[in-house]
Amino acid sequence: MIEALVRTSTRRVSIAIRRRVKPWLFARELFRGPASVGAVCPSSARLAQRMASHVSTDGEGLVVELGAGTGVVTQALLDRGIAPERLAVIERSPAFVRHLRARFPDLAVILGSAAELADLLEHAGPIDAIVSSLPLRSLPADDVTAIVGQWRHLLATNGVAVQYTYDLRDCGRLATHGFAVRANEIVWGNLPPARVIAFERRPVTDGAAGQRVVRRKRTVDTAIATAACTGSTTGIPSSSSKGRR
Repeated sequence: MIEALVRTSTRRVSIAIRRRVKPWLFARELFRGPASVGAVCPSSARLAQRMASHVSTDGEGLVVELGAGTGVVTQALLDRGIAPERLAVIERSPAFVRHLRARFPDLAVILGSAAELADLLEHAGPIDAIVSSLPLRSLPADDVTAIVGQWRHLLATNGVAVQYTYDLRDCGRLATHGFAVRANEIVWGNLPPARVIAFERRPVTDGAAGQRVVRRKRTVDTAIATAACTGSTTGIPSSSSKGRR
Protein backbone atom coordinates (compact mmCIF):
# COMPACT_ATOMS: atom_id res chain seq x y z
CA MET A 1 0.00 0.00 0.00
CA ILE A 2 2.75 2.43 0.98
CA GLU A 3 4.77 1.52 -2.10
CA ALA A 4 1.73 2.18 -4.28
CA LEU A 5 1.24 5.59 -2.66
CA VAL A 6 4.90 6.43 -3.15
CA ARG A 7 4.73 5.45 -6.81
CA THR A 8 1.58 7.50 -7.34
CA SER A 9 3.10 10.50 -5.57
CA THR A 10 6.33 10.21 -7.55
CA ARG A 11 4.41 9.97 -10.81
CA ARG A 12 2.38 13.09 -9.99
CA VAL A 13 5.49 15.04 -9.03
CA SER A 14 7.17 13.92 -12.25
CA ILE A 15 4.20 15.07 -14.32
CA ALA A 16 4.11 18.40 -12.49
CA ILE A 17 7.82 18.93 -13.04
CA ARG A 18 7.50 18.17 -16.76
CA ARG A 19 4.62 20.60 -17.07
CA ARG A 20 6.66 23.35 -15.41
CA VAL A 21 9.77 22.57 -17.42
CA LYS A 22 8.13 22.70 -20.86
CA PRO A 23 7.79 26.51 -21.08
CA TRP A 24 11.36 26.97 -19.86
CA LEU A 25 12.59 24.32 -22.27
CA PHE A 26 10.79 25.99 -25.16
CA ALA A 27 12.07 29.45 -24.19
CA ARG A 28 15.63 28.16 -23.95
CA GLU A 29 15.49 26.53 -27.37
CA LEU A 30 13.89 29.66 -28.82
CA PHE A 31 16.75 31.75 -27.43
CA ARG A 32 19.34 29.34 -28.83
CA GLY A 33 17.82 29.11 -32.31
CA PRO A 34 14.86 31.41 -33.02
CA ALA A 35 14.77 30.63 -36.76
CA SER A 36 14.69 26.89 -36.06
CA VAL A 37 11.88 27.18 -33.49
CA GLY A 38 9.97 29.81 -35.46
CA ALA A 39 7.36 30.67 -32.78
CA VAL A 40 7.31 32.59 -29.53
CA CYS A 41 5.29 29.92 -27.69
CA PRO A 42 4.29 26.28 -28.17
CA SER A 43 1.25 25.45 -30.28
CA SER A 44 -2.03 25.46 -28.40
CA ALA A 45 -3.98 22.26 -27.79
CA ARG A 46 -6.70 23.60 -30.09
CA LEU A 47 -4.29 24.09 -32.99
CA ALA A 48 -2.76 20.66 -32.37
CA GLN A 49 -6.20 19.04 -32.37
CA ARG A 50 -7.11 20.68 -35.69
CA MET A 51 -3.88 19.43 -37.26
CA ALA A 52 -4.42 15.92 -35.92
CA SER A 53 -8.02 15.86 -37.14
CA HIS A 54 -6.80 15.64 -40.75
CA VAL A 55 -4.97 12.37 -40.12
CA SER A 56 -6.92 9.17 -40.63
CA THR A 57 -6.82 6.56 -37.89
CA ASP A 58 -7.70 3.76 -40.33
CA GLY A 59 -4.47 3.46 -42.32
CA GLU A 60 -1.59 1.06 -41.78
CA GLY A 61 1.22 3.31 -43.00
CA LEU A 62 3.36 5.58 -40.88
CA VAL A 63 2.30 8.94 -39.52
CA VAL A 64 5.39 11.14 -39.40
CA GLU A 65 5.52 14.25 -37.22
CA LEU A 66 8.15 16.84 -38.07
CA GLY A 67 9.36 19.41 -35.54
CA ALA A 68 7.55 18.02 -32.49
CA GLY A 69 9.03 20.51 -30.01
CA THR A 70 7.53 19.89 -26.58
CA GLY A 71 5.00 17.35 -27.88
CA VAL A 72 1.70 19.22 -28.07
CA VAL A 73 0.87 17.91 -31.54
CA THR A 74 2.31 14.50 -30.64
CA GLN A 75 -0.19 14.22 -27.80
CA ALA A 76 -3.02 15.35 -30.06
CA LEU A 77 -2.16 12.64 -32.59
CA LEU A 78 -2.23 9.99 -29.85
CA ASP A 79 -5.50 11.39 -28.50
CA ARG A 80 -6.86 11.25 -32.04
CA GLY A 81 -6.31 7.49 -31.94
CA ILE A 82 -3.11 7.12 -33.94
CA ALA A 83 -1.49 3.90 -32.74
CA PRO A 84 1.92 4.51 -31.11
CA GLU A 85 3.56 1.95 -33.39
CA ARG A 86 2.43 3.99 -36.43
CA LEU A 87 3.82 7.29 -35.18
CA ALA A 88 7.39 8.40 -35.90
CA VAL A 89 8.55 11.71 -34.43
CA ILE A 90 11.41 13.63 -36.05
CA GLU A 91 13.09 16.46 -34.12
CA ARG A 92 16.46 18.12 -34.71
CA SER A 93 16.90 19.68 -31.24
CA PRO A 94 18.69 17.28 -28.83
CA ALA A 95 17.01 18.99 -25.86
CA PHE A 96 13.53 18.52 -27.34
CA VAL A 97 14.38 14.91 -28.24
CA ARG A 98 15.36 14.13 -24.64
CA HIS A 99 12.13 15.69 -23.42
CA LEU A 100 10.00 13.83 -25.98
CA ARG A 101 11.60 10.47 -25.19
CA ALA A 102 10.89 11.01 -21.48
CA ARG A 103 7.31 12.15 -22.11
CA PHE A 104 6.50 9.48 -24.73
CA PRO A 105 8.64 6.44 -23.90
CA ASP A 106 6.62 4.17 -26.23
CA LEU A 107 7.18 6.30 -29.34
CA ALA A 108 9.97 6.30 -31.89
CA VAL A 109 11.55 9.73 -31.38
CA ILE A 110 14.35 10.28 -33.89
CA LEU A 111 17.02 12.96 -33.75
CA GLY A 112 17.58 14.30 -37.25
CA SER A 113 16.69 16.73 -40.01
CA ALA A 114 13.47 16.64 -42.00
CA ALA A 115 15.57 17.23 -45.12
CA GLU A 116 17.00 13.73 -44.64
CA LEU A 117 13.70 12.00 -43.96
CA ALA A 118 14.29 9.16 -46.43
CA ASP A 119 17.53 8.21 -44.68
CA LEU A 120 16.03 8.51 -41.20
CA LEU A 121 13.08 6.28 -42.10
CA GLU A 122 14.85 3.81 -44.34
CA HIS A 123 13.00 0.44 -44.36
CA ALA A 124 10.19 1.97 -42.27
CA GLY A 125 7.47 1.27 -44.83
CA PRO A 126 4.88 3.49 -46.54
CA ILE A 127 3.93 6.89 -45.11
CA ASP A 128 0.25 7.81 -44.93
CA ALA A 129 0.63 11.26 -43.38
CA ILE A 130 3.18 13.94 -42.59
CA VAL A 131 2.26 16.44 -39.89
CA SER A 132 4.64 19.38 -39.90
CA SER A 133 5.20 22.08 -37.31
CA LEU A 134 8.42 23.17 -39.01
CA PRO A 135 8.96 26.94 -39.30
CA LEU A 136 9.31 26.68 -43.06
CA ARG A 137 9.01 30.39 -43.68
CA SER A 138 12.11 31.11 -41.61
CA LEU A 139 14.24 28.40 -43.20
CA PRO A 140 16.46 28.93 -46.26
CA ALA A 141 14.65 28.27 -49.53
CA ASP A 142 17.04 25.44 -50.41
CA ASP A 143 16.24 23.68 -47.13
CA VAL A 144 12.52 24.09 -47.72
CA THR A 145 12.80 22.64 -51.22
CA ALA A 146 14.77 19.67 -49.89
CA ILE A 147 12.20 19.04 -47.15
CA VAL A 148 9.23 19.10 -49.50
CA GLY A 149 11.11 16.99 -52.00
CA GLN A 150 11.08 14.35 -49.27
CA TRP A 151 7.31 14.77 -48.92
CA ARG A 152 6.86 14.22 -52.65
CA HIS A 153 9.11 11.18 -52.65
CA LEU A 154 7.83 9.44 -49.52
CA LEU A 155 4.11 10.17 -49.20
CA ALA A 156 1.82 7.47 -50.51
CA THR A 157 -0.71 8.42 -53.17
CA ASN A 158 -3.71 10.02 -51.41
CA GLY A 159 -1.50 10.55 -48.36
CA VAL A 160 -1.85 13.84 -46.53
CA ALA A 161 0.63 16.52 -45.52
CA VAL A 162 -0.51 18.95 -42.83
CA GLN A 163 1.25 22.28 -42.28
CA TYR A 164 0.32 25.44 -40.41
CA THR A 165 1.30 29.04 -40.92
CA TYR A 166 0.79 32.29 -39.04
CA ASP A 167 0.05 34.10 -42.32
CA LEU A 168 -3.74 34.13 -42.48
CA ARG A 169 -4.15 35.14 -46.12
CA ASP A 170 -5.89 32.54 -48.25
CA CYS A 171 -3.54 29.84 -49.57
CA GLY A 172 -6.00 28.02 -51.82
CA ARG A 173 -4.24 29.25 -54.95
CA LEU A 174 -1.19 27.16 -53.99
CA ALA A 175 -2.89 23.92 -55.01
CA THR A 176 -0.50 22.52 -57.61
CA HIS A 177 0.09 19.46 -59.70
CA GLY A 178 0.91 16.53 -57.45
CA PHE A 179 -0.86 17.97 -54.40
CA ALA A 180 -4.42 19.16 -53.85
CA VAL A 181 -5.66 21.28 -50.96
CA ARG A 182 -7.98 19.10 -48.90
CA ALA A 183 -8.61 21.54 -46.04
CA ASN A 184 -7.78 25.17 -45.40
CA GLU A 185 -8.92 26.74 -42.14
CA ILE A 186 -8.01 29.31 -39.51
CA VAL A 187 -7.68 28.37 -35.84
CA TRP A 188 -8.60 31.59 -34.06
CA GLY A 189 -8.15 30.00 -30.63
CA ASN A 190 -4.38 29.78 -31.08
CA LEU A 191 -2.06 32.61 -29.99
CA PRO A 192 -1.38 33.99 -32.52
CA PRO A 193 -4.14 32.68 -34.79
CA ALA A 194 -2.87 30.16 -37.35
CA ARG A 195 -3.97 28.75 -40.68
CA VAL A 196 -3.95 24.95 -41.01
CA ILE A 197 -3.66 23.51 -44.51
CA ALA A 198 -3.94 19.84 -45.42
CA PHE A 199 -2.52 18.79 -48.80
CA GLU A 200 -3.42 15.47 -50.41
CA ARG A 201 -0.85 13.69 -52.54
CA ARG A 202 -2.08 13.05 -56.06
CA PRO A 203 -0.69 10.75 -58.77
CA VAL A 204 1.61 12.49 -61.24
CA THR A 205 0.34 12.29 -64.82
CA ASP A 206 2.43 11.78 -67.94
CA GLY A 207 2.70 13.82 -71.10
CA ALA A 208 2.72 17.60 -71.43
CA ALA A 209 1.44 18.13 -67.91
CA GLY A 210 4.30 16.01 -66.59
CA GLN A 211 6.80 18.13 -68.52
CA ARG A 212 5.39 21.27 -66.94
CA VAL A 213 5.77 19.65 -63.53
CA VAL A 214 9.46 18.98 -64.17
CA ARG A 215 10.07 22.57 -65.21
CA ARG A 216 8.23 23.95 -62.19
CA LYS A 217 9.32 21.36 -59.61
CA ARG A 218 11.47 23.63 -57.44
CA THR A 219 8.87 26.39 -57.35
CA VAL A 220 6.06 23.94 -56.63
CA ASP A 221 7.92 22.19 -53.84
CA THR A 222 8.68 25.45 -52.06
CA ALA A 223 5.18 26.84 -52.53
CA ILE A 224 3.48 23.78 -51.11
CA ALA A 225 5.77 23.41 -48.16
CA THR A 226 5.77 26.98 -46.97
CA ALA A 227 2.04 27.58 -47.48
CA ALA A 228 3.54 31.03 -47.84
CA CYS A 229 0.54 33.11 -48.97
CA THR A 230 2.90 35.98 -49.67
CA GLY A 231 1.08 37.18 -52.74
CA SER A 232 3.87 35.67 -54.85
CA THR A 233 3.20 32.71 -57.13
CA THR A 234 6.45 31.10 -56.02
CA GLY A 235 5.89 31.12 -52.29
CA ILE A 236 9.65 31.35 -51.71
CA PRO A 237 10.32 32.98 -48.32
CA SER A 238 11.50 36.54 -48.45
CA SER A 239 13.58 38.43 -45.90
CA SER A 240 10.41 40.05 -44.56
CA SER A 241 9.03 36.63 -43.62
CA LYS A 242 11.97 35.60 -41.45
CA GLY A 243 10.90 34.15 -38.13
CA ARG A 244 7.38 33.38 -39.27
CA ARG A 245 5.78 30.11 -40.24
